[in-house]
Amino acid sequence: MNERTQDRFFAACGIASVVVELVGLFVGIAGGRAFVTLASSPSKVAHELAKPAGTAVWVGAYLELLSFGAFLAFAVWASAKLGGGLLGSVARSVGTTYAAVSVVSLCVWDAIEFRAGHGMGAQLATVLSNVGEALLVGTWFLFAFFLLAAGALALTSARRALGWSAIGIALLTLVGAGVPTNDLGQWTGWLWFIWVVWASISLARGERVRAAAVAVAQ
Repeated sequence: MNERTQDRFFAACGIASVVVELVGLFVGIAGGRAFVTLASSPSKVAHELAKPAGTAVWVGAYLELLSFGAFLAFAVWASAKLGGGLLGSVARSVGTTYAAVSVVSLCVWDAIEFRAGHGMGAQLATVLSNVGEALLVGTWFLFAFFLLAAGALALTSARRALGWSAIGIALLTLVGAGVPTNDLGQWTGWLWFIWVVWASISLARGERVRAAAVAVAQ
């Protein structure tokens, strides 16, 4: 596999990680996925989990889990493509940890959905849902740390827009993570998805853009 084909493949992994995760999310919601947060009362949790999960919920969960395999490939590639080195190692490590904790969070929710509608007590349901939500909040810190490392790398490789946007999203995410019952942390997740798609396209095109610029200069 030559470098150009490799870049296209890993960029596709980055875009696919976002698309597959969002498709999985919306399929799950359409199928009746339980919706609870850290602020949900035990009665709200019990109401949401009163009915067993349908097939669409499991299809959505499966797709969301698959998306993190694609993200891992993207994170390793992007860390190297932006320059590697110590910052690249940090970005790669944090990206891997983000994917791992996200998978654990999804598995906790899958366990909750599996027991939904089968007489799970309100107290147990609330505890498990809070664990799942706490893990989700943990992933906000992790993707913020990934963005800080990747943003610094982007700045050192003269990708100012990509770098500053990553740092800005990271700082906004850290603010939102400080008040997890507020919607700010949830909304920064959408900015994270946009950045991953943008970085995938930008990094895949980077070598060709520079090659074209050199050709014009000559």
